[in-house]
Formats: sequence, C-alpha cells, structure tokens
Amino acid sequence: MKSAHPERELEHVLAHRKSLIERFQSEIAFARKLAVLEGESAAHWAALIDKAVEAFEPVASGSLEAAGKALADAEAIMAPIGEAAKQHTVHCVGHGHIDMNWMWGWPETVAVTNDTFTTVLKLMDEFPTFKYTQSQASVYEIARVHNPEQFERIKARVKEGRWEVAASHWVEGDKNLASGESLTRHLLYTRAFFLVHFGLKPEDVVIDWSPDTFGHAHSLPTIDSRGGVKRYYLCRGGDTYNPPLFWWVGPDGARILAYRDIRWYNSAIEPNMADALLEFREATGLKDYMQMYGVGDHGGGPTRRDLRRCLDMNAWPIFPNFRFAVTNDFFSIAEANGDSIPEIRRELNYEFSGCYTSQSEIKKNNRHGENACAEAEVCATLAHVAAGKPYPGAALRNAWVDVLFSHFHDILPGSGVRDTRTFNQGMYQQVAAITGQVKTQALRALAAAVDTSFAGERDKTEVPPKQEAFGLGGGAGRNAGDGGLSDFGPVVDGPRPVVVFNPTAWQRDEVVRATVWDAQSGISPGDVKKKTFVVKRPDGSTVAAQRVGSGDYWGHQFVDVVFPASVGPMAYSAYSIEEGDAAASEPGVTVTAEAEGKDHVNLPAGLIAMENEFLRVEFDKLSGGVSQLLDKRTGVNLASPAEPLGVLEFVQERPQGGSAWILGAPKSVVCPLELASFGVGSAGQWSTDIADNSPHVATVTAKGVIRGSHFTVTYQLKADQPWLEITVDVRWVEIGTPETGIPKLNMRFPVALSALKPSYEIPFGKVDRDAMNGRDVPGLRWMDVRNETAGLGILNDSKYGHSLKENVARITLIRSTYSPDPIPEVGDHVIRMAVYPHAADAAVGDLVRAGAAFNHPLLSVATDVHEGALPAVLASAVASQTPGVIVTQIKVAEDGDGVIFRLQETDGADAKANVQVDAALFGELASAVEVDLLERAMAGGTASPASTGFTVSVPASGIASVRARLKAR
Repeated sequence: MKSAHPERELEHVLAHRKSLIERFQSEIAFARKLAVLEGESAAHWAALIDKAVEAFEPVASGSLEAAGKALADAEAIMAPIGEAAKQHTVHCVGHGHIDMNWMWGWPETVAVTNDTFTTVLKLMDEFPTFKYTQSQASVYEIARVHNPEQFERIKARVKEGRWEVAASHWVEGDKNLASGESLTRHLLYTRAFFLVHFGLKPEDVVIDWSPDTFGHAHSLPTIDSRGGVKRYYLCRGGDTYNPPLFWWVGPDGARILAYRDIRWYNSAIEPNMADALLEFREATGLKDYMQMYGVGDHGGGPTRRDLRRCLDMNAWPIFPNFRFAVTNDFFSIAEANGDSIPEIRRELNYEFSGCYTSQSEIKKNNRHGENACAEAEVCATLAHVAAGKPYPGAALRNAWVDVLFSHFHDILPGSGVRDTRTFNQGMYQQVAAITGQVKTQALRALAAAVDTSFAGERDKTEVPPKQEAFGLGGGAGRNAGDGGLSDFGPVVDGPRPVVVFNPTAWQRDEVVRATVWDAQSGISPGDVKKKTFVVKRPDGSTVAAQRVGSGDYWGHQFVDVVFPASVGPMAYSAYSIEEGDAAASEPGVTVTAEAEGKDHVNLPAGLIAMENEFLRVEFDKLSGGVSQLLDKRTGVNLASPAEPLGVLEFVQERPQGGSAWILGAPKSVVCPLELASFGVGSAGQWSTDIADNSPHVATVTAKGVIRGSHFTVTYQLKADQPWLEITVDVRWVEIGTPETGIPKLNMRFPVALSALKPSYEIPFGKVDRDAMNGRDVPGLRWMDVRNETAGLGILNDSKYGHSLKENVARITLIRSTYSPDPIPEVGDHVIRMAVYPHAADAAVGDLVRAGAAFNHPLLSVATDVHEGALPAVLASAVASQTPGVIVTQIKVAEDGDGVIFRLQETDGADAKANVQVDAALFGELASAVEVDLLERAMAGGTASPASTGFTVSVPASGIASVRARLKAR
C-alpha cells in the first residue's frame, strides 16, 4: 500500500540518513582529537579509525538498513576508543537567561519569566531525567507575586532535586559599579528569600552566577566568600586571558572557585560540545566539562530539541557521556581536583568601557539610592538604641531590594531601552521616599530627646496675626525630592535649634546648611532679605551664620544659612540659629577679587582667588579653571596656569555601533569651553562685593554655552575642608546619532605632576592600574593620582568612568549615546566633584573617608527648645580606634537581636580593630560575636566585647562584621 504522504517519507529518510552521517563524522572527529591527547597510549587508534571509515563511508548513501548496519560495524571496530571516550562527561546544565528590562519594559520581563518557567515545568513532566538551573532571586519573586501556583510547582521541583537554585544575588548584577555594602545586601536578602520560601540554607546555594556581567572587581572573592559563596560562574572575564577553571583570590586572600565558560551561556546542545570538552581537558586535565545551554536572553531556556539531542548523543558509543546536570554535579568534581587548579589574584576586567558612563540618570539613581539606604540605616539604628524608636527593617529591606534590582547588568551599565530608564526612575523615587522618611523620622525622634534648652526661651512678645507663619513654620517636604531630609521648621520665631548628625564613623569638622523659615514674623518683623543670623553653641559662644540663599516657597519665606559644625563619629551636635550679629572673628575662608573702575563698572584687573587653612586656589579668567591649587600642608602646587584644572571638555565621538557599550574614537574636541560670565559669587559676574562669600563658604562661578546646552560650573571652598568642590549644573540637549556620532562632556584635571600612578575605589577596596593611555576604567567614589612628591584625589557623587592620559585625569560626565535608547541624556544634570590634594604617602583610608564624607554630608534637622535626656553634644557614638580600620556601616540585625557593625581594613595589613561605642547611647554590650554577611556567627570568630566596645581581627584589605548584643535597660 502506498503512503499517503510520500514526500514526508522521503524527508524522514533523508533526515535519518543525515543523522547517521553526522553521528559517524562526529565520532570520528572526536576519536582523532582524543587520540592526540592520549598520546602514545592511543597510537594504534589511527588504524582502527581508518578501518571504521572504510566500513561506513561506502555504504552511507545506501539504504537506511545498510547504513545503520555499517555504522554499528564501524563503531564496533572502534570499541577500544569508545571505552576511553566514555571516561569523559559533558555535564549539560539547562538554564534560561532572563535579562531584566533590557530591550523591553517590566511587563515583558514578567511575561518572559512566566513563559520560561511554564516551558521548563512542562519539559520536566515530559523528560523525567531533565534537570534545570535558574539564577536571580528577582525572577523567583516574579513567579511568587504574579503566578503563585507556578511558584509552588517550582518549589516542588527544587525539593525533588531537579531544579537547582543558582541565585546568591538578587539579580545578575554589575560587579564594578555597585558599592561594597550593596553587594552584601544581595547576599543577605537573597539568602533570606530562599530560606523563607524554599527552605534552602546558604550552604545549599554556593554559586555566584554572573555569566554576562561586564567585568568583575577584585574584591568579589572577599565579599562573596563571607556570604556563603564558594563558586563563581562567568563568561566575560575581561581582556586578559584567564584559564577556564581557576581559584579567584581576593586582596585579603579569600578565594572562590571560578569557572569561565569557554563557549557561552546561551548554547544549544550540539556535537561540537565534545570539542569544547577536549579543549577544557587540555587546559585543566579534567575529563569532566560543564556546558550551559538554553535559549536566552529573552528567556526561553532548554528546548525539546536540546533534550532529545542530549539523550541521543549520550547513546553514541564513540563519544563522551552527555548528562542532564546542575552546576553542583560539575563543581563537586572540580573541587576534588582543587590542588591542581591555578590561582588568579587580580580584577577580571575590562569589557565594555562605554558602560561606565552611559545613562547617567540611572547611575546617579544608583549612587544616591545606595547612599540613602546606608544613611537611613545609620539614623534608624541610632534612634532605635537611643530613643527606643522601632526599627523599620521591612521598609529598609524593600528600599534596598529596589536598589539591587537596578544593578542588573543591562540596567546599571546603561545598555537598555527607554523603558529600562523610566522604570529605574520610578523605583528610585520609591527608594528616595522610603529612605527620606526613615531618616527624617529617626532624626526628629533623636532631636526630640536631645537637650536644646541652651538656646533660651522664646520671646513672649505676641506676634501680630498678619505676620504669623502658617502652621508650624512651613517648608514641608522642601529638599526632600531626592531622598534628602525635609528642612521643615517647627519654630515660628525666636531661637531655632537644629541638631546636626554625622552619618560616618569619624570626626567631621565641616560647614553645614540649615534653613530659617518665615523670619519676617519674628520679634523684629521686617524684610527677611536684610536680616542677619548668628549660631549659638551649647557652651554659649556664637558664630556668624552666612546667608547662601533666600526665597519664597509655597506661601513661606526662607533663608538658607551655613555655619561651621563639629560633629563626632556617628554622633550629633546641637546648635541654635537666632537673629542678630555675631562678634567679628577670623573668617574660615577668604576671597580675593582684584578689579578696577568705579561706580558700577568694575573690570577684571588681575587675581581672583580663595583660601582656607588647607588650600589656596587661584583661577584662570579665560577658562574658569583652577590655575593654582596649593596644598598649604605640603607646599605643593598641583595646578598650572598653562593647563588649568577642573575645566569642562566637549568631545564628539565618531559613530560607533553599540554606542551604549563601546566608546567611539574622538572626532573633535573643544576645551576650554567659551564662557559667558565668570566671577565671584553664584551669579558669576565679576564683582568686588564679597559679602556673601565669607566667612564660611566662598564661591566662584563660570557660565557658558556649548552648542545648544547651557552650563554652570561652581567652585566652592569651605572653611575647615581640605578639598575644593566643583559642581556642574547643565541643561543638556545634545543628541547622538549614527550619522554624527556621540556628544560627550568630560571634566578635565591636568595635574602639575609627572610620572603619575592612578588608583581607584572598588567595592570595599582599591585597585592600582596602569594609565592605559586614557582608556576609561571603572571606579566608585574616588580616583587618585600621585607620585613621589604629592597626590590628588578626585571625588564624585554619581560618576563611574575615569581615565588618565599622561598627566591629565578625566571624569566622563555625560555621553549622549543613541542605541539602544535614542535620547537618554536630554535634561538637567547636577554633578558634584571635588579635588583633594594630599601628601605622597597619604593613606588609602584618608581617601575612603573623604569619598564617604563627600557622598554623605552632615545631616541637620530642625527642632524646638526643650529639655531632653540626651546631652546637647554627643562626642562620639561609634568609632574605630585603629587607624587602618574604618567602621563603614551599622544596622539593626535582621532578627532584631543586636546591632551589626561593618568594618573595612584600608592599609593592607592585618589589624586587630578596637571599636568604641557610647554607653549612654547604646548601653552596655552583653556580647560581641563576629558574623558573616548573612549575620551568622562565624566558626573561629575573633570578636570579643571590651569595656566600652569590642575588638575584632580584620584581614589585610578585607572586611569584618560584628553582631553586638545590648543589655536590656
């Protein structure tokens, strides 16, 4: 009987024959390559291979039955080779690479996750031996929230052992641009999620899955190893060769076993995996090889074709074993051969240097979000231990998780579409709202417990109703838009106490800003613009408050003032702002503005300069840049009139495919930019009127236009501060295109020193690098250049791309990339930087403190006059007495039992840290236990309580965490 579909029968025959030929050719190719590796012991294999070819090839084009028999005969001839072949195994690890909001928005990310997991669960039903590995806590959270029934099925497969959780971090995040503290939270919150929902302990998930991450900071082994991670999976290991299997050793000596995939994470199961196995064996000596497979980056995962191919090839007798596997199957074998695995002690960079600067709004949101979460924890912890305010652990966890989500390697690097950016902006606003309220409520609670009675009583003179301020003085919510503290003022008139808090764990002597509301209604009604203010200290001494701004805000008038504050480590100081004049005193900063002319005509005749106890700064009138930066402590000038420092540079890059990822070569450069105005004060007009530029803050301003964009560069020198602040405020309207290229704005820092060696902050550490002829490299809050004479630290509040070419350091501020987001940068940008001269032998810890202080300004909160249980000044709350060790963070433990202290060693030497805590604030310590980043006691922990704190050993260039339990009060 004839077939109803002969064309299908023919197609089937041809496909079957093709598969037989592919099988034989793959076996022969593998046998030949295996013979080379086996050497003399396989010398006789060549004859067997030739004989097998003779047996099969003449018959291969015949009938299927004949071809099948010939294949069996040929494989029988090569049976001795088959025995050796089956000593090798390809561990096939199925995975679905799901990019968070890369070329699509959040709704599609949710849909992709749901569909991928639906597919995987169905395949598990069809193929009983199939196993699957899935990373990223974020995708499990998507299933939990959006498909609870699916989530329960996943949990069942995990319990069965066929679905491996490979998520130790919330997302597959960027590992160069995230802060050290953020990386600890990936570990902490991800581990907690899987313990609660899956019953998985950290020991059950020991891999950091980072295949597509664009580079890896050297401190990752240090951080990961203290969070229960022992293994690391990557594909992108930078532009320096790395073996496929190596022990990755951090600066402190901690190590994790790293596997660099020599193929790729989105592979399909094919016979060429056998070639990769032999390549891997040649590099490592191992006969076991791990290969990820599955459709991605838009999810999908393993296919039926993959699974059938695996089962089919496993049955080929002259071929390796092909096994459905999870990562633990392979790593357990590799670890048993650990003594033969080489070590690497360096960062694994570089990949896409454009990603250090693309999408500046996302990068700013990340830095400010990280800063806000850290500050909120410090404030909430102090309010909890000192004033009994409940600790908002759930709110803080939610804020941190939103920050962590945006670490994904296509979000934080800026390589996503417009929806990526808008979703990030919405998440950041939520983070800012949560942390802003946590800080505000915590500090107001603390301020309410601080004794401010030194300010004196309010004047009893009745305020005329027409002048009385609305409500409690107005200002509700002002300055809180970016997650800051509202400068709300609860006092209508008279003394206005403010309590200034230090969110860092070292002494800070700096200028702080505060706001006076509705001063027109006080005991001396009148024009608020003509009033002067003084600041009273608890000891009764006063200092003039410098006005730096005034205006109207939704029915209220305000005056912004600054004054010098001295605040101890994670402590506070109270002050009172009052109307009046202070006795004349030596200004903390002075301004020189030489001009000639009379009446209202003043022409620049010569010098414009600022000076405080640390620095003397002179300016170039053409560029607005710094022509002299004299460090008065060392006597070294770090700037030159020939090449002013702190000058904007406009670059047009040539068109470049993948503009968000890859920097284009310069097509044109404009530097310096043409200025419309330059001078003393915030207006930038040349003037000898310097009344508003002393005694605490001096300002010089340059304004100009480049193409269609307007910019203002503000240089500020403050009393008691060893760095010059530079703020760039720009309305940027430049757009990149494939025809014209990429407009870019840099800040240029020519340093008047030679033979400079650069270093950069990385998560919980620093790295020294070669200058690399101006190549952009990643760094966090600071870069540093120095030689045997002196050095210059360059601080920033939101930038990550740095470079050094000869003596010129640069920070990339804005790049108008055009793909995949066509218009990512149009809008208003405010970027803060600072130059920090120092001695040639300045400690790394000094730079860490400077970068942290610049990113975490002193916090002031208004209160009223009242008596309180806490003193007006707290000298110190938490401080390290060991110079090379810094307390970087405090928080209430996740289980509420005690306070967690995070410490970082910066001198590169093992240290026994001595941390002091204030007994009046914290009470007496009941115990001190060294814990890992998951807040579990460490075996062999070195912490012990002392009379006023605790001690703990911190490894060189490493970190440590301590849980201090407090006695009940």
